[in-house]
Amino acid sequence: NLVPVTLDDDEWTVCVLRPELVTSYAEGKVAKFLRAQAATDGSDKEGSEKDSKPAEKDPSGDTEEKEWVNVEAEKTKESNAKAEEQFIRSLRYNVNVFIPGMRSIEAVDKEAYDQLQKDEEEARQLAVHLWDTVIPKLSNDAANGASFELPVDGKSLTELIHQRGINCRYLGRLAELAKQKENEDEEAEKAYEKNKREAKLPRHRMPLTWLELLECEMVARAAKHVLDSYFLEQGGVAAAHPAQTVASFLSAVLSTGEESASETDIRLELGGDIDVDDINALAMSEIDANGTGPIRGRSDIWSDIEKEIGRRFRYTLSLYNTDDGKSRALYTPLLRRICQRSGIRIVAKKYKLGGKCVCGGSQSASYPIAPVDIIDILPLVKHAASTDGDSFAPCSFNGNVGSPSIYVLLADAKAMYEASHTHLNSGNFPLASDYAQEAAALYQRVVDTPLHSQIAKCLMLASKAHLFIRDTDLAHSSTLKYLAVAVSLGGFDCNEVVTAHMQLSTILLASGQVREGMKHMRAMQFLVQFMLGKNASANAEAFMKIGSQYFELDRREEAVRFYREAAKYRTDDRIIDAAIASSSAIALAHLQKFEEACSCEKAAYQLYTTLLGEEHARTKQSSNTLLQLMKLSMEQGKIAATLEKTRSRESAADAIAAQISADEEAAGEAKKKSKKRKPKKKKAATVVESD
Repeated sequence: NLVPVTLDDDEWTVCVLRPELVTSYAEGKVAKFLRAQAATDGSDKEGSEKDSKPAEKDPSGDTEEKEWVNVEAEKTKESNAKAEEQFIRSLRYNVNVFIPGMRSIEAVDKEAYDQLQKDEEEARQLAVHLWDTVIPKLSNDAANGASFELPVDGKSLTELIHQRGINCRYLGRLAELAKQKENEDEEAEKAYEKNKREAKLPRHRMPLTWLELLECEMVARAAKHVLDSYFLEQGGVAAAHPAQTVASFLSAVLSTGEESASETDIRLELGGDIDVDDINALAMSEIDANGTGPIRGRSDIWSDIEKEIGRRFRYTLSLYNTDDGKSRALYTPLLRRICQRSGIRIVAKKYKLGGKCVCGGSQSASYPIAPVDIIDILPLVKHAASTDGDSFAPCSFNGNVGSPSIYVLLADAKAMYEASHTHLNSGNFPLASDYAQEAAALYQRVVDTPLHSQIAKCLMLASKAHLFIRDTDLAHSSTLKYLAVAVSLGGFDCNEVVTAHMQLSTILLASGQVREGMKHMRAMQFLVQFMLGKNASANAEAFMKIGSQYFELDRREEAVRFYREAAKYRTDDRIIDAAIASSSAIALAHLQKFEEACSCEKAAYQLYTTLLGEEHARTKQSSNTLLQLMKLSMEQGKIAATLEKTRSRESAADAIAAQISADEEAAGEAKKKSKKRKPKKKKAATVVESD
């Protein structure tokens, strides 16, 4: 067990609760207080009405009763005012609680001591609310596909959990909940396979990419600290050879084992990846007094990473560094995320990740990432006013790396951006577009560049507004600008670029430009599979949409091919599986392949019945389609059987005719041969007869 038993650690000096958590907790308390106050006011009003009913029979007591009611109303108002004031005071939170080594002030100031105890208890309640409510709710939302789209990389994951008020140190807690949900889904599927009629199958299931992304982020964050410790140990000896250290470290992390000497020789004979001169130039010499260099083996590096994960996240990895041949580890996204978190810049090429590695040493270079592949190592700067979720940005002394997007305190632009959001939600799309464009212009005047995250958000708002009013040209223009800004800020493989390609595909398909729209759809699917792997549900959805476009263009065979490709991928919503099967059935029916179509529609009907019930409209429609396909399949089978009988009869007749002709030919040949063999008559006999 690599998880420490206690929280005692010299590095942990302060544990901060995020302001988003405090805000949501306070809002929940306010809502609960208002509901309780409304219930109290309602009960008091009912009680006063009941007490005032007997007074109506005695007219002489009307004045005294009214005065008594007014006095009670004043008392109620005063008590409510005091309760509100006391409640407002309870919303003030003390940040200086649980300070270690602080002397008790109970004997000095009892009132301050009691207040400190209340503040500490409030902090405990906040932590319990985070652990028991906020984190499980996020896990359930991920499993049910509600309220947000799943992130596609570590940066968007960090932004998501920060918006919920969750610190990154709770990634391990989220991963544990994800594993529990995956086990529940697996048990439900096993029960359904045993008894499909009675077993219940939930519509949604936990996305496999959720756990994969969580573990990838934990490994990347732990790897940053481990690599930093390697640079600092032994007085910073490894910092003298950073390329070899980083290349060996990355090769170990992004592999499943180490090569043997014979395997390395075979690989080099088949064609090495590095020149001999480069190996000799970058080989690390023996540098310490004991004759051992700082290069570690793969097992040592992974041991340090797993200890760091257990220490920081209280979690044990289940997808990485395992002996399971069916590992779900995301090696390419992990390489990308480690480079982002550590400021490493490498050569853009195809690396053979997920295989065996060579960590290098005094006379050899590492594999699959060699020292020559390490271009630069940039220091990361954390800016207090950064708008990014990570808040860390690489800096350079030669000015070739862009600065982070700084938070701009511009009240006018913020007000216009929020007004654009409001008008977009209320359906006033022209005003939403105008406000979004004006906000983008104001931000650009302040930062003096279009490369700012807030400007990108304004451009996307304007694009959505133009699309709603069916102004596809302006929507296309705004989205192209958004794509350019997103690529400049986060690279071609970031979450914003995926969103931009999806928006461009929607716009182009709506305007009738099917070819261009499917290009962006395919680009979106490629990026999702590159960043999340093959288990992403967006892969199946993208292939299904492409197949639907081919079907509308009357290209049925291509549509069936993409539907079959979509069926290979796992989806998070089983209704999508049913929709893919139903679409495949319709396309196959148009190709006169009724038997295959019937099989696909049967699978769709079974899913609709299990998930939606027999009385649902989709289930009834699928049932009618299945009946029609079964009739067509039977008719096609009858026709095929009749044709087969006719063919068999014709073939039998042809065979008999061929046999007869063969027999006749054989008889003719026999006659010819017998004529040739027949002897001639003698002349003497002829003379006697004539006489």
